[in-house]
Amino acid sequence: MAHNAAVIRTMDLLGVFWRSFFIQASWSYDRMQSLGFAFALIPVLRRLYPDRELFTERLAVHMEYFNTQPYIASFVLGAAVKAEEDRASGRNAATDVVELKKTLMAPLGALGDSFFWGSLKPFAASAAVAVLLTGAWWAPLLFLVLYNIVHVGLRLSLVFVGYATAGDVVALMSRYRFTKLARRYKVLSLAIIGCIVGTVTAWGPEFRTDLSVSAPLLAAAGLALTLILITLLRAGASPVKLMIGLAAACLILAWGGFA
Repeated sequence: MAHNAAVIRTMDLLGVFWRSFFIQASWSYDRMQSLGFAFALIPVLRRLYPDRELFTERLAVHMEYFNTQPYIASFVLGAAVKAEEDRASGRNAATDVVELKKTLMAPLGALGDSFFWGSLKPFAASAAVAVLLTGAWWAPLLFLVLYNIVHVGLRLSLVFVGYATAGDVVALMSRYRFTKLARRYKVLSLAIIGCIVGTVTAWGPEFRTDLSVSAPLLAAAGLALTLILITLLRAGASPVKLMIGLAAACLILAWGGFA
């Protein structure tokens, strides 16, 4: 194979970032996100392999099975771009990009699910619900802002980090500390939910707080519930199950006429 002098530019990585939003636009039962992954790499592959036959060959390689958390897939995309650049330039013609993707997708999928679905989204949702209960019409917009500032920001930076580190997961974890961030988001979510539940007796027909209710009593109840939830969380309880339990308790109280 002839070596290609083309190098990846910042605008090429930005193009991969933009196309990463379509990674779930087409799913395959047997190859999952492979079509979306290949679509995101098309401009890069065209630049690295101007020969149509080589381009088609490398594109087919990326049509193999791929499935991970769709946001954190940006890191794998960046690593794949680096691997293809090394291969096309001759720096490392033996690079096995398929094996690289297989190695990264499973652990990153678990990490991404835990961070985005298990901590960031519940935090943004609970914050929006707390604001909604005050009667603010823009509460849904708050959810979108809180969630997407982190989501889009990470999605962009992970493309560049994946490219710069060639898929080094240790460098990724040391830079972002997803586990610590997830724990903080979960604690904040439970604290907000505790405050919401503490005001349950003050909800009116329009789900707005009634200022005539004793503020110290509501604050004490919210604080107590928050401390209980944090204790359960540290003991290993599932945050999702705790949230479902709180929702069920609120429904039961409302149905029984206590709220």
